[in-house]
Amino acid sequence: MKKVSIALASLMMGFSALSYADIQVTDTQNGAWVTVTDGGQPSANAVVSIVNQPQALNSFRTDDSGRVFIPLSLNHSRSVKYSAVTESGNEYSRFAFHGVQKD
Repeated sequence: MKKVSIALASLMMGFSALSYADIQVTDTQNGAWVTVTDGGQPSANAVVSIVNQPQALNSFRTDDSGRVFIPLSLNHSRSVKYSAVTESGNEYSRFAFHGVQKD
């Protein structure tokens, strides 16, 4: 019973952390929509950049709803690391997998 309680508590903490995710990435064919939240609220004017893509040298700013579109040109599927810095100075990062569909 004790193991079940521990497992259940761990699971609940995991779902809690997911609901307050600091960076959410939605893959599209031409890039990704990135949403940045800080303390569960949209983070306007957060600076978002891609860390592990040499061709993505620019940084982007989120709008009032904490969203920004980042164009990507990938030749093959891969994991991309996003980094965000909010106006209050909090830093977040997240890896997201992006698939490439060949016509």
